[in-house]
Amino acid sequence: MAVVEQKANPPVKGEEEIIHLFFKVVESLSREAREEFAEIFSDELKGLISPTAISKAKKGRIHLSNETIINVVLVSSRARKWVLRKAKEEALRTLELVEVLEKKEKEPTLEDWEEAEDE
Repeated sequence: MAVVEQKANPPVKGEEEIIHLFFKVVESLSREAREEFAEIFSDELKGLISPTAISKAKKGRIHLSNETIINVVLVSSRARKWVLRKAKEEALRTLELVEVLEKKEKEPTLEDWEEAEDE
């Protein structure tokens, strides 16, 4: 069930919201995650993009569009679970990096110590 097909048969309001939320999650996926997605879900991609495009996506020469990933997510519960898990992993990693940077910002620098001595 492609996104294009859904325009002919519009989803009910709850489904529309879920699709929108998945789209936001898919937007956040890294290039590496998109390559991994192409590798894992290459069979599901066969009806959506060419074999050459699938091969290039697996190698990172092109990256799957949000719409292509959403089209797979709409028909595969395994893909939905994978996207959610991968997005959560990447978000947690980003939060870890933010915490490290915040700690670095709070640590006094040599300049801070020198300013304190001057006062």
